[in-house]
Amino acid sequence: MRLKTEFRLAIQVLTPLHIGTGRDLEEGFDYVVRGERTLRLHEERFVRWVAERGEAFARLTQGVPPDQILGAEIPRELVRYELPGVPQGPKEIRECVKDAYDRPYLPGSALKGALRTLLLDRAWKERRLALSRVRLDPEARFAARRLEQEVFGPTPHEDLLKALRLQDSAPAPMECLRLLNVRCVSPAARAGIPIALEALAPKTVLMVEGHIDETAFRPWGFQRKPGFLPEEKRAWLAWEALAAAARERAQRRLELDLDWAQKVGVKTEPWEQLLQQVRQAERGESRGFPLQIGFGTGWLGTTLGPVLLADPGFPEVHRRYKLGRVPRSSRQTPPERFPASRRLARLNALDLPLGWVWVLPKETA
Repeated sequence: MRLKTEFRLAIQVLTPLHIGTGRDLEEGFDYVVRGERTLRLHEERFVRWVAERGEAFARLTQGVPPDQILGAEIPRELVRYELPGVPQGPKEIRECVKDAYDRPYLPGSALKGALRTLLLDRAWKERRLALSRVRLDPEARFAARRLEQEVFGPTPHEDLLKALRLQDSAPAPMECLRLLNVRCVSPAARAGIPIALEALAPKTVLMVEGHIDETAFRPWGFQRKPGFLPEEKRAWLAWEALAAAARERAQRRLELDLDWAQKVGVKTEPWEQLLQQVRQAERGESRGFPLQIGFGTGWLGTTLGPVLLADPGFPEVHRRYKLGRVPRSSRQTPPERFPASRRLARLNALDLPLGWVWVLPKETA
């Protein structure tokens, strides 16, 4: 009996990709700006450097930030890495995940989470589910918990995706990292306060290895024991099934976004190019499929999105979970115009959506 099916994936970044650490880098302490470049400081080396300089150390203990202590010329050994561009809004940068050598990578958990949402979307359509027949959790962030348990399994030991193992990607070169300013754009406010973040640039390619644990679908012995997955669910992880579901979901999402971009008045080329790539794959010109991962995917990317908007029961869900609430206001975007905003990154004179990648199989063992 085959114990596992190994595979390798090439993840091609189509639009800026940010997987955050949860940490905000602060100007003057974690990074400094020199001209049109942002320099990330090496904290440990700076501490050793300043400890050897009595006057500088005294200023540090008095609360003077490292930026002012270092002056205009910063010793090269005190810079971990530098990025083109500078933050345009608040003086902080959202840090992306990197390895011990400051090389960015894609966590396997982020990719697996996107696949989980994809499979849930597929199950919704195949089972012809509707909001009127689904029990939603009262707490918004766990709204789909009961649905997930029904689709994937009631416990972690019976969850379908326990059979899918994905490693973190191999790191990408530092040259692939960019500093981008991201704005929340809506018809009511074209230019929100920008958020600066580190992101992988388009055309970056990341390699991911993984395997499907075939023993999860077959019990040892003649009798099926609790904890083994139904064999019919193995087909859910077949490449062609995943690819078809991903293309269909992405096309629905991109059509909504394209319509939104036209109404807001931003250039539509990025969405048109993504749609064209999806349609080429549907014609058999590529075995790959699209996913949207990480920061900026929005409500449409992290939920069932388009199928919920088309459901007759959505206005009640919109009211119950207070979707579309305007920050620091009692106003709420009406359900027919929700979601009203998108996060866009400015790069090469274009406003780009965030987090779109193209997944390709490299080899199968």
